[in-house]
Amino acid sequence: MDEPVPDILTRGQTSSRLNIAMGAVDKLLAARVLENPIRLEVVERLERRSYLVVEEGELTVLRTDARKRAYPGEDRPWIGFSTEHSNEELDATSLRWWRSYPRRVIDNELFVVTVATVPVAVYKIEDVESEQVRSGEDKPRFHYSGTLLHRVYPGLVDRALSPAVPVQYKDRVRQIMSSRIKVVSGGPIGYLNAGS
Repeated sequence: MDEPVPDILTRGQTSSRLNIAMGAVDKLLAARVLENPIRLEVVERLERRSYLVVEEGELTVLRTDARKRAYPGEDRPWIGFSTEHSNEELDATSLRWWRSYPRRVIDNELFVVTVATVPVAVYKIEDVESEQVRSGEDKPRFHYSGTLLHRVYPGLVDRALSPAVPVQYKDRVRQIMSSRIKVVSGGPIGYLNAGS
């Protein structure tokens, strides 16, 4: 006789069900995308999601970690993602300072923030606000200006899309936020394209 499935999962069970490393589960917990104890129902929702496929063009993807204190001298208190961020804190942690290809990021328009394959925010990128070369580096990092179109809240609570989201982005934002995203890249910024 089959054992009943528990309503609460361990980190190991979550890792196995979502096919991600234990460290990735820890990131989701630290970012409060998953809450402790880990509810089976929330993991099942993630498990049912398919990986996003781009049919044409490409999508800019930021793979970030859970919230941590910013480095000394940074112009923001936090780096990384937390469902507890205000929208202003989310802008500060998501839109700067990235090594990337500005023309490509702007042309792609949509910019998705992910934690351990889970989309947590989508922005419409408008422009480069500023750039800087950090001490000891020889390539610039960029601060983008963008409009937050959608985000997640603690425990993957989803809210309806804001009426302010332009109609031409609504379907794409819904599709992105109900998927998982895997991008191979040498740094935090990657690009999901039709060949991925």
